[in-house]
Amino acid sequence: MLPDPSLLAEWLPVCNGSEVGPASASAFVVADERIVVWRDESGRVQVWRDYCPHRGAQLSLGSVRAGELVCPYHGWRYDTSGQCVHIPSNPSLVPPKRACARSFHAAEKYGVIWICLGEPARPLDFFPEYDLPGARCINLAPQTVRSSGPRVVENFLDMAHFPFVHTGILGDPAHTEVRDYDVAEADGGLEATQCFFWQPAGLPGQPGAEIEYVYRVKRPLVASLSKKAGSGQGALHIMIAVSPVSATESRAWLVSAHEDDAVHTDQQLYDFNMEILVQDTPIVESQYPKYLPLDMAAELHQRCDRMSVAYRRWLSAQTFGYGTSLGAQGA
Repeated sequence: MLPDPSLLAEWLPVCNGSEVGPASASAFVVADERIVVWRDESGRVQVWRDYCPHRGAQLSLGSVRAGELVCPYHGWRYDTSGQCVHIPSNPSLVPPKRACARSFHAAEKYGVIWICLGEPARPLDFFPEYDLPGARCINLAPQTVRSSGPRVVENFLDMAHFPFVHTGILGDPAHTEVRDYDVAEADGGLEATQCFFWQPAGLPGQPGAEIEYVYRVKRPLVASLSKKAGSGQGALHIMIAVSPVSATESRAWLVSAHEDDAVHTDQQLYDFNMEILVQDTPIVESQYPKYLPLDMAAELHQRCDRMSVAYRRWLSAQTFGYGTSLGAQGA
């Protein structure tokens, strides 16, 4: 049973759609639940509990044949509804209704496969910038981060670490001041505007300049930013997708939409964003406790933490416990 019931209504990212081929089953763990992801004959994604009700074998070790998922242990075949339709050891038997795999709500959007472990309470509309006309969209490979999902999201919302963690890319030790900015509730989440920060050249051909950002918290484990166009570069939009493996371990990756960037190749843009994600990982993993404290007195705060403080209060108001101090167990 999940320690945080509010997680049951959330759309949670599982993986990039490119990770799941047309004839294979893939295993993942999301919020302590072992799941199997596969595609039916139409290419539609199926997300089930990774468990055969016969003897408990992992269905992800099986195969996809003629639009059915075949258990690796005794060859039981399941159709797209999860119902067993054939038992090789007793081929004349019509499998009982109880011989059914547990399926979850699933969707594929923004190049990402999503799961809802219960009943989704909201539409899957976290990153509309992905569909901007002419935008080049790039999905990073997921990276394991040994920390809670809320810690990963909060780091994404933080500008003050740019000069120290991303020196020469997103920040410079000679330019460390974070100007004050505005935070407000918006569309059921949070939005930070008037976020300005000086950044060095970064990508080749991009001069150092003061850049304006807009940050948005869409859901507890999904956030985005928009970097306004300037110096000949088009606007940039990034969504961070955090898939909780457990309350203190995550898989995280960035989905980016680049407007009017005819200078850099897809590989350059991929490498640039991946370098940033890789630099963040050991820092977030070093934070202790691994869960995010929601008691405002637990850690110190400064003016530039306005967005992260709002995020903690927003999670607290929702009694969101998974990966926070409200549901903490251990580190």
